[in-house]
Amino acid sequence: MSAPDRPGLAPVWTELARRFGDGEPPVSITLRDLSPEERQAVADLLGMDRLPPATARLRVDRLIRACAAVDQDGLRAMVEHRLGPITDRRAARIEVRRLREELWDWLAAEAATLPLTAGDPDRLQPWVDTVRAAGVPAGDVDRHRRRLSSVLAVLAALPADGVGLAALADDVLGDPHALDRGRARATMVLEAVATARDRARPTDAEGARLLWEEAGVVPDPLSSTVLALGLAPAPGHPLGAWLGAMRAAGEPVVLTLAQLRRWPVDPLPVGRRAFVVENPSLLAEAAAGGWDGPPLVCSSGRPTIAVVTLVRQLRAGGAEVLQHADFDAAGLGITGWLAQRSGTTPWHMGTADYLAAIATRRERVPLQGRLPPAPWDPALPDVMAAHAVAVHEEEVRAQLLSAMST
Repeated sequence: MSAPDRPGLAPVWTELARRFGDGEPPVSITLRDLSPEERQAVADLLGMDRLPPATARLRVDRLIRACAAVDQDGLRAMVEHRLGPITDRRAARIEVRRLREELWDWLAAEAATLPLTAGDPDRLQPWVDTVRAAGVPAGDVDRHRRRLSSVLAVLAALPADGVGLAALADDVLGDPHALDRGRARATMVLEAVATARDRARPTDAEGARLLWEEAGVVPDPLSSTVLALGLAPAPGHPLGAWLGAMRAAGEPVVLTLAQLRRWPVDPLPVGRRAFVVENPSLLAEAAAGGWDGPPLVCSSGRPTIAVVTLVRQLRAGGAEVLQHADFDAAGLGITGWLAQRSGTTPWHMGTADYLAAIATRRERVPLQGRLPPAPWDPALPDVMAAHAVAVHEEEVRAQLLSAMST
């Protein structure tokens, strides 16, 4: 058996393969924890007059001469003859980095075109950064790209118009449970929606439900509800007796989306009005005062699909539905969103109304968050930002209720 073929030299060939795989020609190699047999084999190969230590550093040029390999390429050929082809790990790492960078560039470009960005290409960039920071599971770039493609497909279908969550999952992903709470793709979609809407990441089922509804998706038609006061259905309506009794008693009612879809509320005729407010306390005060005015609908903060559905039903006959909210970032967002989705008309939500309100009090809550555009009064966000204070609906409730009742 020739010296290079001795079993005791296996650590030499293994370490040379590892170093050649790093992509740079090695100058030396370090062998560790050599057995006495391996130390003797190394000493014989190199013609040493004593055994090397258990941890030994060997120069590669000396190994080339000892193996009569001529040069580094010849030594590499000897290693491959014994151990098989050597993978260039450095080139592989470079390729993996390239594929990952390509993946993130692709994700950012796709995210910038989604309807959720509302014309702001950078709106979802923080979400892209979060996805990138999470890395590629198991290092499988192709599989992660397929996963992200399915997430983007769901996001491309948003905002929806009252579609059920299971239906959306089935239509887009081919699995009605693919967007159930806790599923990875559902989490990623909701994080993107939260980013697009400047919302906090949902931490519980209720937060997830509200965020889905803000994107126009109904997780559960029984959980989506709307608070209303003064609804007057036509004779023969399946809920007529109950709604009529509640109107006569001046009591608010809570309707589910399932009820509204099964038994739509009768539309108001042309010339009639209904009002939408943001805060339940206004309906409570109206009820306490024996409300006998036009129908009042409460969005209870961010509107649910049930709110949008009821408003659309009331407007279906040509009636006007006027809407008011807080003068803050959320209130402006609610006003614009409802106007776009359900055809409400912003009411007492202009610059003059805001300035009149802040002139009446000194102690106010500072504005927080980015103010969205106000298409009904483009100057309003700049004026509010300049004064940097919010006006809550409760502060002007007396004026609002008086104006609504006339």
